[in-house]
Amino acid sequence: MEFLINNPFIAFTIFIIIGFSTYMLTKLIDEIVLNKALKLKHQQMRISTVVKGLKSRITGLTLATLVPMSIVVAFVVIGINPTIDQDNDLLSISTGSDVLSIYEDFNEKLAVNTNNWYDNGLLDFQLEGGIVDTALPFDSITYRTTATSDLTNTYTGGTGSEDYSETNNQVIGVDEMDNVLTDGKFIYTMYGNKIQITFAGIMVDDEFDASLLSLYKTFEYSNEVCDEEQFYPEGMYVDGDHFIVIGNQYNYNCEDYEYPDDDSGENIIPQVYYSWWGYRSSSISVLVYDIANDFELKDEYSLNGYLSGTRKIGDSLYLVTKNSIPFNDEEMVLDDYLPTYEVNGIEVSAKYEDIIYIDGTSPNSFTTFYGIDLSTTQVNMEVILGDSGYNLYVSNDNMYLVGRTYYFWPMMDFFDVEDPVYESKTAILKVAIGNGNVEYKTLGLVEGYMLNQFSMDEYNGYLRVTTTEGWGDETNNRLYVLDEDLKVVSMLENLGKPREQIKSTRFVGNYAYLVTFEQIDPFYVINLTNPNYPVVEGELIIPGYSAYLQPLGEDYILGIGYGDNYGGTNGLKIAIFDVSDKSNPVILGEEAIFDYSEFGWASSTAVYNHKDLLISVEKGLIALPFSTSSWVVTDGYTYDSGILVYNFDFTDGLSYSGFVKHEEGSEEDVYVYKSKFISEYFYTVSNKYIKVSTLELVEEILYSVELNEEE
Repeated sequence: MEFLINNPFIAFTIFIIIGFSTYMLTKLIDEIVLNKALKLKHQQMRISTVVKGLKSRITGLTLATLVPMSIVVAFVVIGINPTIDQDNDLLSISTGSDVLSIYEDFNEKLAVNTNNWYDNGLLDFQLEGGIVDTALPFDSITYRTTATSDLTNTYTGGTGSEDYSETNNQVIGVDEMDNVLTDGKFIYTMYGNKIQITFAGIMVDDEFDASLLSLYKTFEYSNEVCDEEQFYPEGMYVDGDHFIVIGNQYNYNCEDYEYPDDDSGENIIPQVYYSWWGYRSSSISVLVYDIANDFELKDEYSLNGYLSGTRKIGDSLYLVTKNSIPFNDEEMVLDDYLPTYEVNGIEVSAKYEDIIYIDGTSPNSFTTFYGIDLSTTQVNMEVILGDSGYNLYVSNDNMYLVGRTYYFWPMMDFFDVEDPVYESKTAILKVAIGNGNVEYKTLGLVEGYMLNQFSMDEYNGYLRVTTTEGWGDETNNRLYVLDEDLKVVSMLENLGKPREQIKSTRFVGNYAYLVTFEQIDPFYVINLTNPNYPVVEGELIIPGYSAYLQPLGEDYILGIGYGDNYGGTNGLKIAIFDVSDKSNPVILGEEAIFDYSEFGWASSTAVYNHKDLLISVEKGLIALPFSTSSWVVTDGYTYDSGILVYNFDFTDGLSYSGFVKHEEGSEEDVYVYKSKFISEYFYTVSNKYIKVSTLELVEEILYSVELNEEE
């Protein structure tokens, strides 16, 4: 009724057509009744002649009755239902004007389909040739290098151990950047604006010697907001040849400001100030250091925009960036927001004709996929006009970026509605990678939202994904299997109990392991051996839930999440699922539960950051950051931080090994956030120390070095 009130012309037209159809319907009924009576009269008079044109008159009246109403119904149905184009056509771009046209068209459709709820109001601005101060020039990053170790070249030139822990990556062979790394000889740590390299030890007579632990080198970058050379490290990679630091540079409008005279009449010293609204733009810097040449800076790459994600495969570094386009800024120069990169001082900008736009995606930014060959410094780029998405998964062959795409009602210009009437789906963008090359392949569509990168997995040419759609009683959890062209080949839906949402997913070979939660924790085993017919093979229901799942081989899954001793979620829970019998998953041994009643607020960053988890199946080792906090009237606020260490085997499950802390009773918070092993030594890292013990006796500290020491 509200729709008809808002659209009086359509209401009047429908009223006229209904009236006409009703009149024609009565004529049709009269004609049928009359013809029946005539036929009966003919039978009584034994007249066999049939009146010609009888059937055609009835047919004509029927059509006159039904056609107008059918047209109205078809018009309304087509007009108020979005057209889903599974092919998602690519629109060509040649100039900046094409970008404006695409944005205007999308914005108009969005405004019409939402009753102007999201009318972004495109302003006039320059396409090219203008000079404004929104563009960020690439500045070489300067930093202070401090060599703090007095080790001789004999030691630093020695050989590290080949038995060391690597980053807990999602995909074997696909590295993810991290804040603590080791290569078996050095430990690389990132904290604040400092990158520090610590000499961890070397092999001596076939044994690893950790007694030489010492801080070797510090890279201190400027973090002054108004310094053009400021740099904020975000993560690191290391391999046999390169040590790579990736970070951000931000550009602000900074001004000199003099405060007025104070009461004494003296002028206060002028100070530089900035504010959040003075922020202008940003760029990403990639610094490549040569390990063999004592960490000398070898290559420097700069990419404008924001970092959405990165991975490294061999000598190929891949990055995804986002360049937001401020269409509402009347002084904006579109050319200044084209994706641009610089390699050792040589700058290259994207060309409009090389930009791809996928119809239906929100054209509010440039999303760029970069591939860098670190051995040759060759850079390749694939630019897409559209939002950069919220979830990145990378296999050895492809990058998948997840965002949203929109489908509008094709005739909404004729209608007036109060509520939004477009349809939105999750869009999966597929870009092929290899040897530093990047190439757009296709786009797929699924319903719902993906939780994180573990919601996706590529296996034998298929992409498997899990999504959650809706809330409360309308919640629907799904598992999709898509082919190489990202067409859906099969789907499982309504996974979990009513109202439950997906809390974690992990794909391992032909199986998917899935946790949903609302009040209890159903753990599902899904058989994907036949991609066309996935089936739930096993289920286990336990209190609490696992927010992260880590495979321990093919038959065991580690779960880290929330649980307590009363069936709730007021604590940290660690458990191993035995899935050797896929139809009957069980908990192996005892769960480790850190209840609030005993530990206060217990938490671990490994719940949401898998790279903080140290796992070694060969050594039977699990280590993760663990912190507790509480408030007691007599003691006030208390905080404790360390590395929680467990051993495990596939007979008895978990066994407690120890809790490694760096300070007792300190007045300052010492945050222990990472652990690594080299040979049989266990290294723990905090914002203040690196400490070393053995894997056998993790709490007995043997060696220690202080980091971030004030000079």
